[in-house]
Amino acid sequence: MRHRDLCPKVPEGETRIIHPVTDEDYVFPAALLACGELVAFPTETVYGLGADATNEAAVAKIFAAKGRPGDNPLIVHVARKSDIPPLVTHITPLAQCLMDAFMPGPVTLVMPKSRLIPDLVSAGLPTVGIRMPAHPVALNLIRHAGVPVAAPSANMSGSPSPTRAEHVEKDLSGRIPCIVDGGPCDVGIESTVIDVTDSWPVILRPGAITMSMLEDACAKAGILPHGQPDSPAFDAENQGVPKAPGMKYRHYAPKAEMRIVMPESGDRKTQYLEAVLSFLADRGDGKLGVFCGNSEHEFLEMELTPEQHQQIIFYVFGGDTDIDAAARGLFDGIRSLDSAGVGRILAAGFVGAGLEHAYMNRLEKAAGAKRELEPLEADRDSPCRSVLFVCTGNTCRSPMAEAIFNKMAAEKGPFSEMGQPRSEVCLSASSAGIYAVNGSPAEAGAVEAAKNLFAADLSGHASRKTTDEMISENDMIFTVTREHAVILRRFFPELAWKIESFSEYMSRKSIILRADDGTVRKADLPDPFGQHRIVYEKTAMSLHAIIEAMWPAILDDLGIVAAD
Repeated sequence: MRHRDLCPKVPEGETRIIHPVTDEDYVFPAALLACGELVAFPTETVYGLGADATNEAAVAKIFAAKGRPGDNPLIVHVARKSDIPPLVTHITPLAQCLMDAFMPGPVTLVMPKSRLIPDLVSAGLPTVGIRMPAHPVALNLIRHAGVPVAAPSANMSGSPSPTRAEHVEKDLSGRIPCIVDGGPCDVGIESTVIDVTDSWPVILRPGAITMSMLEDACAKAGILPHGQPDSPAFDAENQGVPKAPGMKYRHYAPKAEMRIVMPESGDRKTQYLEAVLSFLADRGDGKLGVFCGNSEHEFLEMELTPEQHQQIIFYVFGGDTDIDAAARGLFDGIRSLDSAGVGRILAAGFVGAGLEHAYMNRLEKAAGAKRELEPLEADRDSPCRSVLFVCTGNTCRSPMAEAIFNKMAAEKGPFSEMGQPRSEVCLSASSAGIYAVNGSPAEAGAVEAAKNLFAADLSGHASRKTTDEMISENDMIFTVTREHAVILRRFFPELAWKIESFSEYMSRKSIILRADDGTVRKADLPDPFGQHRIVYEKTAMSLHAIIEAMWPAILDDLGIVAAD
């Protein structure tokens, strides 16, 4: 059932959370999907960020919201097996076999796509991944929407995948209109992605459905290998555009450094203790996160002193050898420990060819063993971080923001890489205007306000028109109003994921700015151009209050801290 005639509206910057109980609860999010909007929803693996897979404009919103590279393909979700034939040109006997054996379930089949699937969904490839999730909320939502749903994981690109609605809310609140909360995910690791375009399955991304399970299903259907490789092929991630999500770009990465603790003689206890003591000796009063099993937790509790305990935050997933529990809790554990501000995470490693393989695939990427940088993060190891402020003409608000930010950086620095206190990182800001005329000086009122209030010199400022090069080369882009952000994202859609207004960023980070009388202050700043000097001073003071309030979150997002 389609709901295009309803087309509900959610105010920009607001995210509604739905807890479905009855069919009526699905009407609102389903109508959003059918009308070309984004909705985050649960599956048995992780939460997905969905859009109508046949609507290219809707799909483009996924990339903008997540900051996802355009050459990273999306998976299309359906509610019924009968929904699949129109989306593909043909279904091979192998594909039919695996559809019958594993759908609904944590499996994605890569097949030749039909004309219904835009190139944006498939990253220009002739194939598309199709999946039928085994989650009643996902199936009900897709069925009510009446459209196939393209959906990657519902997180900011590169961060750990979300397995709870609160994970989605933390990453995407204010960036998407709706989250459907279906509780924690059962599997906790993304689906197995399988190329079924030939006569034998090739695993492109490991998951809960293993190669031995695929072989068993094929044998029962009378499908036998014909000269196929004995092991899954992962080398596609080095061949340009990946055939499946998570094969090419940085993924699952926490802010904290991660170390994998592998078992020796079937046991990890001693390895955990040695790693904990080594960290405490190196980091002094730093915080350590430990992702471990029950008896490992108990062992460390007994071996460590009360003082040492104060530096450790545990996330206990279940039995030491329970790979299902470890996989289910992996992303939640990484996120929880990362949010607690630990400098390092010690995580349990597993040995095995089943779910252990998929678990270690994700864990190794999170720990950096297989991590690759996204295109615009390629210079992340640079010793500098930069912020760009954007207004209309680059003569009033954004130059003052630039001056205030650089003044704060000088006063609050020096800075170092998070978790690497001996490193040195420079921090600076610049500014530009959407409709700026290159070379114009700063307005006299802005020059005077910056000088009188912050001892900052804007007398030599020359305005610049915003370009894609400026947006690409800066780590964070802030506009002074929501309207500026909307316009800038429209001008530079491929870089839209980097662009936020002050108010959007503060909403997403749950930052509340209050006036002296306790009322909430607005973060959108009107243009003081041509007004009395007092207006310029008030604008400058508002900019200072906004940047001061955002400062800790900005440093956190840039991966730096004030050096001791």
